[in-house]
Amino acid sequence: MNKLAISGGEKAVTIPHPHEVWPPKAGLRELIDIAKQRNRDIGIKGKTGPIKEFEDLFNNFLENKVKYQVTFNSGTSALFAAYFALGLEEGNEVIGPALTYHAALSPAYVLKANIVLVDVDLRTRCIDANLIEKSITNKTKVITVVHQWGHPADMDKIIEIAKKHNLKIIEDCSHAHGSRYKGQLCGTFGDIAIFSLQTNKAMFAGEGGILVTNNEEYYYRATLLGHYRDRSKSEVKDPEYQKYWVTGFGLKLRMSPFNAIVAKHSLLRFKKVIEDRHRCLNYFNEKLKDISYIEPIYIADYAYMGAWYGFKPIYIKEKLNNISREELISILQAEGVEVSDPSGPMLSTQPLYAEVSGKMYPALNKMANNPTLTPIAKKIQDEAISFPTFSNYKRDKKIIDQYITALKKVQELKDVLFS
Repeated sequence: MNKLAISGGEKAVTIPHPHEVWPPKAGLRELIDIAKQRNRDIGIKGKTGPIKEFEDLFNNFLENKVKYQVTFNSGTSALFAAYFALGLEEGNEVIGPALTYHAALSPAYVLKANIVLVDVDLRTRCIDANLIEKSITNKTKVITVVHQWGHPADMDKIIEIAKKHNLKIIEDCSHAHGSRYKGQLCGTFGDIAIFSLQTNKAMFAGEGGILVTNNEEYYYRATLLGHYRDRSKSEVKDPEYQKYWVTGFGLKLRMSPFNAIVAKHSLLRFKKVIEDRHRCLNYFNEKLKDISYIEPIYIADYAYMGAWYGFKPIYIKEKLNNISREELISILQAEGVEVSDPSGPMLSTQPLYAEVSGKMYPALNKMANNPTLTPIAKKIQDEAISFPTFSNYKRDKKIIDQYITALKKVQELKDVLFS
């Protein structure tokens, strides 16, 4: 261990890749259910069959704290339905975090709204609630909260601001299935919440999403946006909306029964998955305290991490002779560590968010977002590193131990090799 692998030494990590193995293989019961559904019905008949089964199970998962649930073919479609349900119109403004997955906010552009990016909190990675109010104008209608990487945002402060300014809240819980803020489940605070069920999530459908709300009108509007005919006919009761049941509002954004079956079985084993994931990542996080150049993941006293989607601590280059993050990643990869830079850039660096006019609705007077106004988002973008989200303690503890050995090896040899 007196020579780094990148310089010809032996690797610290000997366990072959891949180290992040996800999604888990289907069990026999799931495969049988999919096969039976193939012969029973490959169509979608409203809120019936596996769609209803999954939605009812998800309602139980949220401890029956929401009245309405409706599935979609993706989390992005569910977000589009959420913005539409809240009545977002041309010229309205949506406040959201400067560093998150683009689809948390981009569907608002389809409704010709503007997006105002607010910097994030360095520790939680969520929108900085203390900066929201200065971005509110008379055009602001919605605050979109993303519980980033599964860490809950400061919901008390955000709800207080929303009530003061008569704003709506969308909770994007795509990373936060089962996460809790002060004991209350994420997804039960906002006017509407959505959960992505994309393949990489801890609860997954392959592709899919679900929208939940306690507001009947929002449920009707969301349903009509993506579920014409059967579901709209049976579920939408208000005559002013029910008259649209044949056509809905023109789109088909519904989940397939096969995806619903996958989602149902994923939900049924979710408790075991997150117990194992927490065991792995808490162990990894504790071990990182011995590594001077990595800042462990922060978890607030009020937070329960739930799905804990992603493990992305901060690299402190000053503790490692100022070598670049890219060089560190190369050194660790040579040691056998499965590591990379996080793939999500600041939204303000993307043309959709930065251009005043672009290919989409070029005549729209769109707001440009300035990356210099969000320094914490830039710091995280530039300094975070991404490790696997381990979920099988029996298998993964050995990998984590070898990762720590590799990280310590770099720490111990830094003065010799990087001076």
